[in-house]
Amino acid sequence: MMDLTGKRALVMGVANDHSIAWGIARALQAAGAELCLTHQGEAFGRRVRPLAASVGCDFLIDADVTDDASLDRLFAALEDRWGGLDILVHAIAYSDKAELQGRFLDTSRGNFQTSLTISCYSLIDLARRARPLMLAGAAPGGTILTLTYQGSTRVTPHYNVMGVAKAALESAVRYLANDLGPRGSASMPSAPDR
Repeated sequence: MMDLTGKRALVMGVANDHSIAWGIARALQAAGAELCLTHQGEAFGRRVRPLAASVGCDFLIDADVTDDASLDRLFAALEDRWGGLDILVHAIAYSDKAELQGRFLDTSRGNFQTSLTISCYSLIDLARRARPLMLAGAAPGGTILTLTYQGSTRVTPHYNVMGVAKAALESAVRYLANDLGPRGSASMPSAPDR
């Protein structure tokens, strides 16, 4: 097991005790990392608070990746409490469930824009905001992790616009890795080419 003692990890996307983000948060905490968990709104907050308490995390913040002021507050709180950041976990995706049924051809403009903004653009915005905190530590650098799915490379029933969003996310990872990795400013593994 890796030793993450002294590392500070922001985990975004914990929805419940079955979410992949929760599994990642537990693994990070078990390896010694200090956690900050986010949730969007009070309904998710009620689900995330007991999970956070179960791993000794008292750093929870309500954050909405579609709201700049919300993200400003999140990163100000991270800077105030930790002064730096080592790990960012982006486990965030969204589409209107009704539009995941039926044909991709019927995707609405509004749901397309919302799905791409939340599922892909949010990683770019979060990486930009995390970078200064990742450079602030004694050992500058950090890790940014996001999640994808095979629906990004092949048609998957009932995945529709999320497949397009995940393909865009994978491309964004490559471009972010190009910007951040070679400069040692925050490493990010590239998604494998298919």
